[in-house]
Amino acid sequence: MTNTIGIDLGGTVIKIGLVQDGVLTDRREMAAQSASGLKSQLPDLERNIHAMLKSNQLVQKDLLGIGFSFAGLVDSRANRIISTNQKYDDGPDIDLVAWAKNNWDCPLFAENDARVALLGEWQHGIGRGWENIVMVTLGTGIGSGVLIEGRLLRGKHFQAGNLSGHFTVNHRGGKCTCGNIGCMEAETSTWKLPDLIRSHLGFGTSTLQKENTLDFEALFRHAASGDLVATEVLDHCFSVWSAGIITMIHAFDPEVIILSGGIMKSAPVIIPQLQTRISEYAWTPWGKVQILVAQNINDAALYGADYLVRSQLN
Repeated sequence: MTNTIGIDLGGTVIKIGLVQDGVLTDRREMAAQSASGLKSQLPDLERNIHAMLKSNQLVQKDLLGIGFSFAGLVDSRANRIISTNQKYDDGPDIDLVAWAKNNWDCPLFAENDARVALLGEWQHGIGRGWENIVMVTLGTGIGSGVLIEGRLLRGKHFQAGNLSGHFTVNHRGGKCTCGNIGCMEAETSTWKLPDLIRSHLGFGTSTLQKENTLDFEALFRHAASGDLVATEVLDHCFSVWSAGIITMIHAFDPEVIILSGGIMKSAPVIIPQLQTRISEYAWTPWGKVQILVAQNINDAALYGADYLVRSQLN
């Protein structure tokens, strides 16, 4: 039996999974303190992994390796973090390979979180059977990963295919956390949404003003009830998402687009809107790109981390 540990280092939650022969058999979560850095989280990670191995009657020699999914740019040859964006900013200073070697005497393979999630959906989810995929995560930010002819797109500086959320969709837009102007993420991500809603001229009479938290769950709910502000802000989001995805289609030539992230709880509303717009405006003479919903939204990165380890060691 092959045993791997997957670590999905998110901005608010860190997920840890034990995958045995391709099956996720144990899964744990711990609160993330991304603003405090990565080094401060390592002791808790170590305790959780040691406890996971013990409860499954495994010892160090049973562990094939660790797959490490990180929300930033990662040098997947050296398995180190090279750039962050207001999360775990001390990441580039930490030797993750040595950390795994010292604690469990096993190899560690690191990769960008969007790419790892894509691997998970490709191997264990809705992406099975496809060889050309773009996966987009709509959440606090907007991340992407690209598979071309069965191979991850990485690029010389390890950012190819990862920064689609920072494609410019509004050259007169606001400044993004990345420093660019009018990014897809700066126009329609979770962190931008409250400002979008409050800056709408009709907010003073909107039912949204009664909400304590202005998130996408509230936006979809109030739009479904006919609130004008919610409806118009949501239409803006659909326009931006479709514009960004069309640019990805033109850039990467996928067969399918897989959408993931917490926003996909509203997939029955999102998918028809985006499919209609993309089918109408994307230039794809060969046919229409399908828009699909990720099958393993919560666990794709843990499955992907397992594949990352096994593919590197084979």
